[in-house]
Amino acid sequence: MNRPKFLYIFAIFLTLYHVTARIGLAIDLQWHLDVGRDSMFTPPHIMILAGFPICLLLSIYYVIVCSRDFRKGIEVNGIQIFGLIAPGYIWMILIGMFSLTIGGIYDDYWHAQYGIDTTVLTPPHMLTLFGGIIAEIASVLMVLALMKENNSNFKGLDLLASLLLWTVFFHSSFLFLNYIDPKLAITSLFGLDLLLHLLFGPFVTYCLIVMTQKWFGNKVLLYLGIITMIIQNSMFYFIPISVELLMGPSHVYRPGAPSIVWAGHCISIWFLPVIMLIIKFNLLNKEYLLIPLLVLSDVLFSPIFPINYMGQVGIFSTIVSVAIAILLIFLSRKLIHTFVTELSNYSNNNYFCFNPRLRAIAVTIVLILVSPVSAHGNQFEEGSGFDAPMRVQVDLNGTEVWVEFMLWPPKAPQDCDILLVANESEKTIESMWTEIIFFSEKGEVRMIQEFDQYLDQTIWFGKNYFTFSGNQSIEIKAIIDGNEETANITIEVEPPASIPIWLAWTLSSIWVFLMFYSSYYFAEKLRRGDECE
Repeated sequence: MNRPKFLYIFAIFLTLYHVTARIGLAIDLQWHLDVGRDSMFTPPHIMILAGFPICLLLSIYYVIVCSRDFRKGIEVNGIQIFGLIAPGYIWMILIGMFSLTIGGIYDDYWHAQYGIDTTVLTPPHMLTLFGGIIAEIASVLMVLALMKENNSNFKGLDLLASLLLWTVFFHSSFLFLNYIDPKLAITSLFGLDLLLHLLFGPFVTYCLIVMTQKWFGNKVLLYLGIITMIIQNSMFYFIPISVELLMGPSHVYRPGAPSIVWAGHCISIWFLPVIMLIIKFNLLNKEYLLIPLLVLSDVLFSPIFPINYMGQVGIFSTIVSVAIAILLIFLSRKLIHTFVTELSNYSNNNYFCFNPRLRAIAVTIVLILVSPVSAHGNQFEEGSGFDAPMRVQVDLNGTEVWVEFMLWPPKAPQDCDILLVANESEKTIESMWTEIIFFSEKGEVRMIQEFDQYLDQTIWFGKNYFTFSGNQSIEIKAIIDGNEETANITIEVEPPASIPIWLAWTLSSIWVFLMFYSSYYFAEKLRRGDECE
């Protein structure tokens, strides 16, 4: 078998798979915003999942082929584990696919325990998102290895590398999408309102720039900038159109659609100009200029970004957020450079034999599976809206309002984000709020929660706190044309989850750390070459 040719074809497939999946992810986000929740196999979900089984099968097939050749005495480079050998990037792909699978199981457990929620970054999503990112980085390393083959028949490797790097960039930026959302963009610390996205967005951008420049040079870096500009800007047009085209007879737009195309705002429009400045002035060797430039070119400072968070937090808090972001990257830059340099060893023709201790493997698997295997039956609830798992329609004296629960079923004692979406009408809605009503020994208790209006739309959002489980009533109230209107909803609040949230986060964080650390560990061993342990 011509292994380099197989890898070249595999790299083309991986590029198509990852790009399609990331576009599907962007459409899926907009689908949730404009159409709502749906069945498992929606069109964007199919785009995300379709290439998964083929990717997995091709990776396993290549491990079998390499192992067979190795036993025949044919030279095979890579990492040998339990008698099976393959290049390090193939093992990375398999780890990523394994993480995606476990993440899916974990996600079912999470929803069974905590209800169906709407946050991008959750413990199970850490496994799926970071698993996908690991597989994408591995695909980039595969292209880097093909470049070192110096085979003139392998055309378009620069383009493959650039497209795959964009998938890593978009996927990593998508992780922190919640931090450009009005509900989570600002956090208070010691009396200061900090802009959270500044702590993560520029960090991701710095990592991608270092990775691209070190592995491929300025040419691919420029290609990445151009491709990113084209794809990200076109998202503002083709994502809403794609949602409309993919809708079937049973789908309808929710009130307020079409919504902001948040996927288009994952990456700043300043990225290409920044890349051109980096290349022209060699800014990677002038990090005292590069790092502040990356922070100040974050998407929050984009002229097309729809929300002025700087105006909300003030100049001083913005300056503090910028300073913390710059400091974070400065403190991390040596670690980032070392990690990226070591990972490039996966593209070299070295050999390393690894004999893992079965006890360590067992402990790792237990850490991953201890939560999913204890899952209760998953509760599937009908719902749609702003990614809302449950919607209830109420009437406020002729004004229809959708009450959208961002977590269903609600848990106690726990917060639950709620959106109030009013249909467009000629009536003026001045304010909206909710009152949770229950009875104690002292009589009726009302917990009042004011809601904030979402931009200039007829959407209000707030957070209700359920102190106990059991039957409770929520009154939806509004001032409409100067009159107070009321509607009532009765809900059953469920008991707390069986495991604490901190444990769920700990398990997921350990697994993500192990994925990245093992990638670094094996890369370092490959650099030393021909060792066995």
